Amino acid sequence: MDRPLGRLSRLAAAALALPLLVLAPATARADPRAVATDSRPIALPTDAPDSYRLERTAPGSTFHVALWYVGAGDSVGEGVRLTIGTTPTGTGCGSGAVFRPTLGEPAPLLYTTASTWTDEPDHPCGTADELHVTVGVPSDPADRGRDAVLLVHEEPPLSSYSFDLLREPPAPTWTPLDAEPEPDAVTPGTTPADAPVLGPGSHAFAVRPGRTALVAVPLDWDQSLRAQVDGSPEATVTILGPLLGADVASSGPGRAQSYVTSYLHRDSFDPTRSGASLAGVRYVLVDLPAESPATEVTLSLAVDGTAGDGVPDYGSLADSPPAQPAPDDTAEDTQDPSPAAWIGAGVALALVAAALVVRARRARRRRRPTRRGARVRGR
Repeated sequence: MDRPLGRLSRLAAAALALPLLVLAPATARADPRAVATDSRPIALPTDAPDSYRLERTAPGSTFHVALWYVGAGDSVGEGVRLTIGTTPTGTGCGSGAVFRPTLGEPAPLLYTTASTWTDEPDHPCGTADELHVTVGVPSDPADRGRDAVLLVHEEPPLSSYSFDLLREPPAPTWTPLDAEPEPDAVTPGTTPADAPVLGPGSHAFAVRPGRTALVAVPLDWDQSLRAQVDGSPEATVTILGPLLGADVASSGPGRAQSYVTSYLHRDSFDPTRSGASLAGVRYVLVDLPAESPATEVTLSLAVDGTAGDGVPDYGSLADSPPAQPAPDDTAEDTQDPSPAAWIGAGVALALVAAALVVRARRARRRRRPTRRGARVRGR
């Protein structure tokens, strides 16, 4: 069972310039090797943590890692821990965990994220040739051995470092959205693997109690997203970044708004903006309480802003602008919601994150770089 994780490969190369990788399983009880580039989902460990090796392709790059799975549900506490270190047992480069009750949820979507970003130029987490990501044993025995998906994105370093800052992003201001009289009918996803990619406008779909409905919306640097649900006063809305970190600047009954996408958000310890520091797809999650009836809702989406001074000046790994998939407003209800369905074409559609992350256009590469100091995220 010693099947590890290696260099990031180009999955769906036409759409992704900086790949997000679904990794093959490896075991922390043996020295993890590099995984093949064919990428596969993982199984959650059953009796000991599993470890994978990350091979850095450029000094100073940042690894963003996420884990998601559909839990057994109806539990007083389902969760798992994700850590990154310079050794298989190390945890000093990043960590994340999910632990929450899922009573009344037959198939809860559970997720967590971690990043190796540091503002110290010579920190081992930013310079080591290889790092190790470890998935802990699920807290609920019913989740042990379940299918899961581990995502890795290697973000290139900035072209130069200094204590100067990119321009601080403005604070977004919520403005209510008017639902269109004839919204587009769509089939929402149940996981990031099958979430349809939508554009601005109004979209109608059914939401069942205790089951999360997901859609994805591409977001560039300097842009923010507003999402509003009409049709159920009990609906809750959450926005996640491309690596499943929270991106919620404000929220209220039936609505949520993301932060303005900015590299600088990673210099904050505010958990509500952990997903706001990367351009790319935003996942909009719509939920109903377990006791609510199934409801037809209208989700209205608005993207505010345009890419400008906030585009980072990336160095290597970002030389080729990727093609971008078009929004899909007519998602078919034929997708397999299992993690395996994501391999291949699904990754190109559902994860537009890398496609937008690398839009550091050469014409804008005279920006001021971001600050570097003495901080490591997630510790």
